This record gives sequence, C-alpha cells and structure tokens, in this order.
Amino acid sequence: MNLTGPLEYVDLSTVARINAARDLSEVEVDSPTALIESAIAEVSAAACEYLGMHTKRAARTEVYEMRQFSRTLSLDAIAVDPSVFTLIVGDDPLDAATNTPLTLGRDYSLNAARGTVRLLSTQPSRPAYVQVSYTGGFFTMPEELGSGHVWLTAAVETQILYRLQRRDTLGGNVSQAPGGSTQFSGAYNWLPLVRDALRSRRRVSM
Repeated sequence: MNLTGPLEYVDLSTVARINAARDLSEVEVDSPTALIESAIAEVSAAACEYLGMHTKRAARTEVYEMRQFSRTLSLDAIAVDPSVFTLIVGDDPLDAATNTPLTLGRDYSLNAARGTVRLLSTQPSRPAYVQVSYTGGFFTMPEELGSGHVWLTAAVETQILYRLQRRDTLGGNVSQAPGGSTQFSGAYNWLPLVRDALRSRRRVSM
C-alpha cells in the first residue's frame, strides 16, 4: 500500500484527437473546446483511479507498507526505468528513508515492465516499509499518446465521446415519453467495453 500520496494522471487524449475520433465514428457532438477539455481531464483522472496506477510518467519517491511475510511489492506504476531505481527497506517509514539501499539482483529482483519488486535476501517477519525512488508511468505528456499503450487511449477516448454525447444527462438517459412524462434509465458510468479494457490491466496491490 502506497503511503505517500494520490495517484498522478496525465490527460489521455487531446481536443484534436477527440474531434478526429468523432469525425471517423460519425458521432454528432458539437461541443465547445472547454467542454471537451473538461471531459478529457475528468475521464483521464477517473481511468487513473480505476487502474490504481499513475498514468503520468514521472520521477517520484514513494513509501509503501508491505504485509507481514510478503516478498512481493506492486508499485503504483508500470514501465519503470531500472537505471534510476533505488529501494530501501525499514521497520518504519523513517528507517526506510535512511537505511542503506538494497542491491538489484542480490537483494531484490525488479520486473520493470510490470512495476513489481520481489525481495530475495529478506522476508519481513512483521509489516515493513519500503522507500522506492523510480521513474515510471504511461505518458509524460499528451503529445506522447501515439507512442504506445493504444488500449488505454482507445478506451479513454471511447468513454470521452460517450460522455460528450450525454453531457446534458450525466445522471442517466432522459427521454420524453408519450404524454409528456419524463423517463430516466441508466446512470452515467463506464461503458462495458471500456470497463473490460481497464479492468484487465487494473493494479491489484501486493
């Protein structure tokens, strides 16, 4: 469990990309730029929280609590740069900040792509604290969106288009029934195909 702070997200689309996707899908959404930008930010932040990982790629130092007898730690990021990775273990957060860093290969192994660490030389007999300094995440800025992780950008952009279509009825589908009565159905939420794409890669803390 990360004790350091909230997840950091990056906008996972741009106004230009959304307008291009709208044209290709023939979705009739006439939205001002500010509304599109707001939808991008809100859906991007929600996707970050749902995944349980930083979507913003950045250098950061975090403190994690490891369970008793656990050897495996999942960071709140993937695509970790192993060349700038340090790990310190202690009995409390202060120890984790001052003890000697462990040695990769001897004391722990790192799956950089998945952002997971496995302790090799020790197994905490009680809850332990791990300070990790690393660079990781999906994208540094929206300009990098075409460089990979297409599943993520495609899912988020699908959700953004859906949100823009329902911008006047975010609490549900509103329709006017014969006779003038109003009907509501289905609160705004993840589209099933979007939820499935995100859930298949959702971070489960270890």
